[in-house]
Amino acid sequence: MAPIIYALTKFIQFVGALKFRKVFQFLFGCVLLAIFHQLIVSRLDDFINYINSGYLKSFLGHNSMVALVIGSFSSFIELLVIVSVFLAFDYQKKFIENQKTLIASQLNALRMQLQPHFLFNTLHSIASMIDIDTKNAQKMLSKLGALLRNILEHDAEQMITVKDELNFIKDYLDLEQVRYHDRVTITYNVAEETKNLKIPCMIFQPLVENAVKYGILPTVENGEIKIDIKLEHNDVLNDDVLVLQISNTYNNQQSDYYKKPVGTGTGLQNIKKRLQQFYNNNFLFNSDFETPELYNAKMALPIIK
Repeated sequence: MAPIIYALTKFIQFVGALKFRKVFQFLFGCVLLAIFHQLIVSRLDDFINYINSGYLKSFLGHNSMVALVIGSFSSFIELLVIVSVFLAFDYQKKFIENQKTLIASQLNALRMQLQPHFLFNTLHSIASMIDIDTKNAQKMLSKLGALLRNILEHDAEQMITVKDELNFIKDYLDLEQVRYHDRVTITYNVAEETKNLKIPCMIFQPLVENAVKYGILPTVENGEIKIDIKLEHNDVLNDDVLVLQISNTYNNQQSDYYKKPVGTGTGLQNIKKRLQQFYNNNFLFNSDFETPELYNAKMALPIIK
């Protein structure tokens, strides 16, 4: 009778404000089902007794009616317990679904914060070049269009491959090289076996943006950005992990010794929040000065194929 009990459970879940009439209908249905259940049980019991002894009890006898009443009450209690189990199961299922929806909404909100932040900085760079170098400003607008196309293509995806993320980063750095072509050298060290692994969309881009903003922009002479993506064993997580690391040179005369540059921190905050949403505590992320002239940001993520 489980399907019928589950139907009663769904009925009580969709009664809105649980009006008296609906509650009464639910309880009445439970009583009828309990009586029906006890009738079947008592008849089966009588039939088994008849096979064993050759004696068939009278259904309308006093003892049979008392057993029916007491048994129906017992069945009614058991029925309510089963309904409670079904309700708990359904509420747990809905809670998990709501949590997934909430997390997806939070991730989308974080991405919406990130994209305007990135676009604002890029458009500001283009605006500063329009009067100085019109040709390169046009080139930057063209590359920005390619970037926007890339964003739209992966807009509905929470996870993308390292290869797709890297293509986006290369397009972004191409934009910056147009502006700082004589002041930045970019080196990529990407292990081939990492390219098809999955990572959160645009999770690495804020680190690249910070490397340009705080490492290249203040540098008078040639600066360097180095991107390393590889697999390695991590003792803290006690597992093999995907490592994404970016290093950039830094002119320490622009600020106090080992003091981090002042910024809004939007990119780093978004990274930590999004990693927490995707991996709970099963990740590592740190960013700090390795030396006064070298800033390093590194994340170690679970391997997702």
